[in-house]
Amino acid sequence: MVFLIFIAAVVSADLWFKNWIIANIIPGTWKAFLPGVLRLTLVHNFGAAFSIMQNMRWLFVAATLVLIAAAVWAFLKKKVTYPLARWSLSAVVAGAIGNCIDRIRFGYVVDMFETEFMSFPVFNIADCFITVGGIIFCIYLFFFYEKKELGRLPDKGKNDEKTDD
Repeated sequence: MVFLIFIAAVVSADLWFKNWIIANIIPGTWKAFLPGVLRLTLVHNFGAAFSIMQNMRWLFVAATLVLIAAAVWAFLKKKVTYPLARWSLSAVVAGAIGNCIDRIRFGYVVDMFETEFMSFPVFNIADCFITVGGIIFCIYLFFFYEKKELGRLPDKGKNDEKTDD
């Protein structure tokens, strides 16, 4: 239940901020946010990360629905029980839902954070949760999955006694 509340809170914050940006920033202009670091600008992203695969709206919607179904399955079947994995997967799902709602509602994703200190694609809150959640989930898979999830299973051969035949 706590994961559903977390997902709902992230999606709500993402959508609220996107609506605020739409109402307060004219496309092609920007406002200071964290001077020298980030500014707020309104960008319509018709693609995915780094604006790849432009105008593939329904592919992204379908992929999001598959991701959500896989995450729900993993939670319900207890394939993912370690808290780090559950939180990171919830972050990815929350971000994916936020961007999916934009795609269904507008046909594009509303992006708003533009870095001032380096050239980087404009991004949004949902993108942050997808990226950070995805990185943490990968760390979990590479370093903890076998120990935490598969470690629940008895180790075959570990307790076997050696016999001299």
